Amino acid sequence: MMRPPGTTEDIRISVVIPTYQRCASVRRTLEALARQTMAPSEYEVIVPIDGSDDGTKEMIERFQAPYWLSATWHPNQGRAAARNAGLRLAEGHLIVFLDDDMEPVPGFLLAHVEAHPPGSRRAVIGPVPIPVDASSPPLLRYRSSGMDAHLGRLAQAGYRIGFRDMYSGNLSMPRDVLREVGGFDETFTLYGHEDYELALRLAKAGVELGYAPLAIAYQHYEKDFAGLARDCVARGHTAVLFARKHPDVASSPQLAGYRTGSPGWRLVRSVMLTWGQWVPSFPEWVIRAMTWLERRQPRRLPGLYRRSLDYFFWVGARAALREPRRPDLQRMRIGLCVLALFAAGSSLRLAARKVHELRHVRGPDEITRYEARFQELRRALPPYARVGYLTDATAQGPANDDEAPRLAFKRYLLTQYALLPAIVLPGSHGGLAVGNFQSPNGADSGSTSHRILVRDFGDGVMLFRTSTE
Repeated sequence: MMRPPGTTEDIRISVVIPTYQRCASVRRTLEALARQTMAPSEYEVIVPIDGSDDGTKEMIERFQAPYWLSATWHPNQGRAAARNAGLRLAEGHLIVFLDDDMEPVPGFLLAHVEAHPPGSRRAVIGPVPIPVDASSPPLLRYRSSGMDAHLGRLAQAGYRIGFRDMYSGNLSMPRDVLREVGGFDETFTLYGHEDYELALRLAKAGVELGYAPLAIAYQHYEKDFAGLARDCVARGHTAVLFARKHPDVASSPQLAGYRTGSPGWRLVRSVMLTWGQWVPSFPEWVIRAMTWLERRQPRRLPGLYRRSLDYFFWVGARAALREPRRPDLQRMRIGLCVLALFAAGSSLRLAARKVHELRHVRGPDEITRYEARFQELRRALPPYARVGYLTDATAQGPANDDEAPRLAFKRYLLTQYALLPAIVLPGSHGGLAVGNFQSPNGADSGSTSHRILVRDFGDGVMLFRTSTE
């Protein structure tokens, strides 16, 4: 039922379920919450809809719930922003976060209440096992076994829970504590690490991190390998964001462990990441290859899952590391002003140049003439070849002594441009050297001593090699 305006009942628990494009999953969660052992009048359910257009809002409006039920819609901004939207509406003393693919057991809410004794400052997670059977696909079994191992560690006697153990799919804490630390960080717009980041701030604020083994919410995992791979790419991005926000803390064992693992896999992963930079579609090839392998279910499929997902994590992490960090607003404004002034000045200069060219049409410009001179030589050189550069001992022309070095360097730069993608270096390099001489009929004897002419291309353009080659 919807809460009537002005209702003043003392709500014990606010359940917040952020959702995006999962109408059927949310309905299953709402139905499970209707079967709780706690009295429906003691809790409310808030569904922040993160930009969904799949009918979730209309379904909630029609849903007949025995508890207080409300929803709020906003454009897609990510899970952190959606949870904060629900927190702002919450009236319960205890906040319980659930993911939209969870199905809590009947004693779920009561177990969370009992995990928070009066006067305590705790953030508590409950188990989120992934149910499987003999007909479950291999990816679901892989995810289930990984979650079972994690839950087994949490349940060990004396195990001390750290911020890396926390997740927000089944999490509870007092509303005042959550608001005290500022809620979730909404700069985490992609999947992952917003729960680690909140847990770290909670721990620094003296909040105890705990585990309630009876607060069970079964996770109905519905993603295929492509969806899981995209999540891993997003986790790579957010791991870098976390590390930049908290440089004093190792954000993720995976982020800190690039050089760990077997040498063979590190080499293969490095080659795959390099291929991904050259061929943007390469990650999609990996997804198609893994989907093909899933249908055949080889014995080593779990290991292939682990390595391929590690690769996708580093696709995201390396992409985030290449992104420039956001400057502060003042520096951004200064940069925009400088850019605007530069653009205005460049436009005026280009306009003046065009007017000058129209008034003084004298054939092709200097760069065009250089390209024409070196065109045949460029075809003779292999791509990306490294060659030396020889020229007249003294630049000729109507320039004074101070102008000669500048003109010589200008001719060297124009030669580099004309021979791209070859690389031109001063002097000799690799036994080959390009001659660029003022006189088209001969080479400077001082520059070409101990060198053998390979070919004369005319107009003072020549190719030499050292006499020792």
